Amino acid sequence: MTTSKLRLNTDIRKKIGSLILSHFENEQTTERENFVSAKEDITTAYNTAFKIASNIVGRAYPKDDVATLQKFKKKYGSACDVVAKDSCFYFANTEMETTENEKDNSEHFNFKLDASLTGRFNDYDFAIAYFRDELKNAGLNPEINVQHQDNRSNPHHTQELDKIKKFLSINDETGIYQSWKDKYSLDVIGTSYCRSRTIPCTAKEFDQMKAFKNARQVFVQSHYTWAEMIQKDMRDITLALKDYKYVKDAIDLCGALGLDINENELQRTAGVSLTIYQPENLASLIKSRRAKQDNKAVIAQFKKARQSTVATVN
Repeated sequence: MTTSKLRLNTDIRKKIGSLILSHFENEQTTERENFVSAKEDITTAYNTAFKIASNIVGRAYPKDDVATLQKFKKKYGSACDVVAKDSCFYFANTEMETTENEKDNSEHFNFKLDASLTGRFNDYDFAIAYFRDELKNAGLNPEINVQHQDNRSNPHHTQELDKIKKFLSINDETGIYQSWKDKYSLDVIGTSYCRSRTIPCTAKEFDQMKAFKNARQVFVQSHYTWAEMIQKDMRDITLALKDYKYVKDAIDLCGALGLDINENELQRTAGVSLTIYQPENLASLIKSRRAKQDNKAVIAQFKKARQSTVATVN
């Protein structure tokens, strides 16, 4: 059977859709480049901010004092257990006049993977964006929160997010989560909640720490922007694939999008669930990466061409 007569079915549509999704995710678009750059920036921001935090905390809790208290703990036990590792700190700008609004000169800064974010973002969105590749390679969906912004209470979203949290070890605070926390932890004196131990800092340090917090927001936003663009494109692609009857229509669409599919291999494997679409064969199917087109225009073009062909035959 030729590809022009080979009919599309649910399985074939799903596999072709997966190919197109992979193609979109690897295209060198502005949104993708912004995300890649933002990840590099946030890594630098974390390391820079942690150095600043180390200086602030080090002034408040000198290393010699910490060492002395740890020595006493070892000698006297829990009675001297007053030193602990922490990754969140409450800094106050002592160079600014105190105002009625405490947030004007004091703020909470958290280095943990699940530190709070503002606006539409989930507290896990930073970790998901940062470890996106690892999640993807594990067969998980790092865009689940982006795709379910309006309905995060549905069972599918909950199940997928639980899998991600398990992979990142967020609930039991082991594995990836704990390694990240250990990397950005400092010794503090006093084991109570960080807000109860306000640590003084300079105006410059305070502004630098606020910039760090904003950088986390910018990084997560870059992931959302990229993922939302792909999601919008895939919505159009899915509708088009549902409309097509023959595999050749889908192959032609892929070609117009810059994705080269081997029709002969497709025909040969059509009877065995199209194994050509397995991940190990994906690299040979994608010929080039080029500037992203207007996918709605491409789909409309192919619909018009098919309708014209049908009219001519009739």
